[in-house]
Amino acid sequence: MQENVPFKKYDKVVTADDITLGELMRIHHRQDDINPELQLYASYLEVWSIDFGGHIYIPTDFIDEYDEAAGVVYLTETKHTVQQETWDRAPNFIAGRKSQRQELPVPEGANL
Repeated sequence: MQENVPFKKYDKVVTADDITLGELMRIHHRQDDINPELQLYASYLEVWSIDFGGHIYIPTDFIDEYDEAAGVVYLTETKHTVQQETWDRAPNFIAGRKSQRQELPVPEGANL
């Protein structure tokens, strides 16, 4: 199920310890077997990160707030947690192309 989200492509994604992980590319929605207790989250932010050497996938459950004017998504977790949770690996439903991809609008004036 697609959610109405205010995010834009290329928004910055920042951890709780104020480290910029990268730029938001799109959102993936799980179609079945949602169970946060088993770490089967409903939706994931796909973030392009130079520091991580590619894409990382952050469950939307860990979004703290969104500053639309600044184009920044703030997370509740630290960079250490992102590394520890191995969010640099694509979840099986995304790797197996079973997600519903939500492409995000490109902000006006973005340099492509």
